[in-house]
Amino acid sequence: MRKLFLVILAFPLLCSCAEPRVVDEVNMSQAIGYDIRKDKIIEGMFIIPIFQQDKMGKYQILTGTSTTTSDVQAIVSKKADKPVMLGQTRIVLFSEKIVHEIGMTELTDYLYREPQLGNRVFLAIVEGKVKDFVNTKPPNTNVNIGIYLSDLINQQIETGNGPDTNLHLFLGNSLETGGDSFLPLFKLINKEVAVSGVALFHENKMVSKVRTDDMFIFKTLVQNHRRGIYKFKLKDKKSSYIVVESIRSGSSFDVSASERNPSITIKLKIKGQIKESMRSDNLTNRKMIKKIEKEMEDDITKQANHLIKDFQKKSLDPIGLNEKYHAKNKQMTYEQWRKVYPMMDIKIETKVDILQTGVSE
Repeated sequence: MRKLFLVILAFPLLCSCAEPRVVDEVNMSQAIGYDIRKDKIIEGMFIIPIFQQDKMGKYQILTGTSTTTSDVQAIVSKKADKPVMLGQTRIVLFSEKIVHEIGMTELTDYLYREPQLGNRVFLAIVEGKVKDFVNTKPPNTNVNIGIYLSDLINQQIETGNGPDTNLHLFLGNSLETGGDSFLPLFKLINKEVAVSGVALFHENKMVSKVRTDDMFIFKTLVQNHRRGIYKFKLKDKKSSYIVVESIRSGSSFDVSASERNPSITIKLKIKGQIKESMRSDNLTNRKMIKKIEKEMEDDITKQANHLIKDFQKKSLDPIGLNEKYHAKNKQMTYEQWRKVYPMMDIKIETKVDILQTGVSE
């Protein structure tokens, strides 16, 4: 009780010590981007909104160069009319090239230590130059490119095939022993910004990518989710496409901790509804629904197996199988896991339930 009283007493004193910042007196960054030049110099970009009633959606991009990411902010502030602050930053973009040349541990060290940045800030990787990316005009002219990109990631997490990620989750996974993590991947496609997949990291390095066609399966492997979209082709004469929207999907894991024959069975469960059918068949026909369910199960199992084999070949574990296996076999060290994992018997079992066939039906 005495401690609680002291905390309550100290709270207003601590608040009064905080330095007030008036938005008109600072350049409040809403997005940051980093490229690396051929001479190994880092080029930083800060997306600064212009807070004027007749300039909604207008913004400026302040740039600077240095040998470290933190120093870029100071360099830019020296050239600007107001200091650059990071308190409203929603997203930080790194070019694929800078990640390969410097490494994510070094690039995120500054972000981790910066008290102005929240842990829920999005991180993302850009295929190509970040400079070209942030200078692309967003379709929605009421917001700047930084807000547009953070909203794009958020809607992919909430309603699309993008797995949940942010600065806090990325660092949490990366800081584990042999930590493997992932971030959204962007690309300019036909001069428009678009999600192009998921970037996969092993410890400090970006080592692989999951392309958009496999993102639904990847998300189902790493987390429970709703409202993802899966498209596949039926094996019939028409080879027609079926699009299924997830209502509830996720995975469970059966682990055999046998020292001789360790194995993991991954059970994928998808409950969904037909979003679109490129066939004229009556989808109230239960036989047709069973056929769609079976072919979707086979298609997902095949692609999930392909993903898992690729992860094993690269000793990459973004799903966190090491943690699940260690829960059953506490004696196994990470070094032993590294030897066992590439050869481990990992099976995929998929169960699809089509619960609805659409409003028109």
